[in-house]
Amino acid sequence: MAKLVEVLPSYIANALAQVLPKRKVSAGGAFIHQKPLAHFVDKPSKHDPELGDLLIVCREKRSSGLVYNSMLLQAKISANPFCERIPKDHQYILYSEWPEFEYKRAGSLNGKKRSILPKTITQGAQYLLIKKNNPRELFTATVDRPLNGSRLLAVTLSSILSYDDGHTFQITRPRDDWSQMILDLLRLSASSLFNRRRGGYRDARRWSGDKAFNFLLSSGAQDLDLSQHNMKGDDAGGISIVCVDLGDASAEG
Repeated sequence: MAKLVEVLPSYIANALAQVLPKRKVSAGGAFIHQKPLAHFVDKPSKHDPELGDLLIVCREKRSSGLVYNSMLLQAKISANPFCERIPKDHQYILYSEWPEFEYKRAGSLNGKKRSILPKTITQGAQYLLIKKNNPRELFTATVDRPLNGSRLLAVTLSSILSYDDGHTFQITRPRDDWSQMILDLLRLSASSLFNRRRGGYRDARRWSGDKAFNFLLSSGAQDLDLSQHNMKGDDAGGISIVCVDLGDASAEG
């Protein structure tokens, strides 16, 4: 995952420079190992699943305002990404049923409850299948049994950035728990990055490309209000993230 976060931002930025030459775009990534967990409130489970291994978010400025998109990816090594048989385990239940959960291993958010609607499969949470004998081959799969990873990660990225795939969310006054969950994860990751005493956000091993939160935390354009989150440094946790700013759509004329 660290290598993927290191490589993806430059890949995305270079591709966008070709297809959107008139826009000012940026992309960055950050690797965070300690991922928050979801403890099911009313549904028994032997294990608490991760919210995901990687969060991809993007922003585009339109005439109607700023529009945001997101996708959570849970990574899995697969010998056969085109037909990966998986059990109906805790991770599968989270992504297919979205039972009410409370955060664990999430710093100041521990015990905070979220209830994602609808209680079914969403395009915003998918599996990332990494081919076992060739880890450069990456596929995504919507939640199903067996998983069918017939879609290249590059194609999924393109769909997220064009808002044809993924799950949109709101930054200002979020009205749904998906938006609130994405904001939770962004704040956790930002707090982990910006307050870690050991190898903070200046650590080259952690950053790739533009700073991952550049378009969320830049001076004068603080989309993400960290004052709402009690940051706890090394205890904050977080999730690996790739952020993309698609710039101003009006620049295309």
